[in-house]
Amino acid sequence: MQYVAALFVAVSLVARIAGDCVIDTAEKLQDKEKKLLERLDPLTKKNELFTFKDDDPYQYDYKARICSAVKSSSKQDAGIIQVDKLNGTEHSLGKINKVNIKAGTNWMMLEYRGGDKYHSHCNGLERTSVIMILCDSSTVEGTMNIIEEHKKSNEGDCYYLFELYSNVVCSAKSSIPGGLSVGSVLVLIFVVVVGCYFLFGFLYQRYVVGAKGMEQIPHFSFWKDFGNLQADGCELVCRTQEAGPPRTYKGIGDDQLGLDDDDERDDHLLPM
Repeated sequence: MQYVAALFVAVSLVARIAGDCVIDTAEKLQDKEKKLLERLDPLTKKNELFTFKDDDPYQYDYKARICSAVKSSSKQDAGIIQVDKLNGTEHSLGKINKVNIKAGTNWMMLEYRGGDKYHSHCNGLERTSVIMILCDSSTVEGTMNIIEEHKKSNEGDCYYLFELYSNVVCSAKSSIPGGLSVGSVLVLIFVVVVGCYFLFGFLYQRYVVGAKGMEQIPHFSFWKDFGNLQADGCELVCRTQEAGPPRTYKGIGDDQLGLDDDDERDDHLLPM
């Protein structure tokens, strides 16, 4: 819920795209607005009526539709209606022909304006409701919930914030049919290619070349040298001590044999 509220605050800083949310009159809109409305077409055609309530202890029930009016004898063209649980009084929270539309990656925002005026707060402004539609690839229409009613008149900003999850706002680039991401597909392709390389290379080396043992591995000499190069590189990068001076080897001299006298050194050369 905090994520939805934070996203709404961020989106509110973006310039608004105004238009009629009723799809049948979308020819009056600009191309960018039409494309946004076309993304909502699956939700609109379902004509789903969302019914829900606020948190306990709740006072109101809510009825909402996406780009379609909620049927009511007293409220015309209302996209969302608030029903007082105590006396059944209805309040329009915004009309479908007074809507702002914004969209981004995996989200879309509908802002219904022109609702009934407040009585005792928000300086008597008309009620406004905001529906944040977020990506959920598993369903066309999920459940709708109310996040908050923001009515701080001193800030001059009053609205009702709702959330709805649907796959109609999911970015085509973020996933492919079957639910696999682009990264997962690339990993699968890499694993398949490497597996085919070793399998067919092994068969070729064994049955065509006639190799035995480790020589059956395709390009065995290359992989052997490649491993050595990796080891040398790792030793060079990870070595923590400086290499010492090269070792010197001292041969076995006469002094080590204990032969100090010239005659003694030559005695072992005489024939017996």
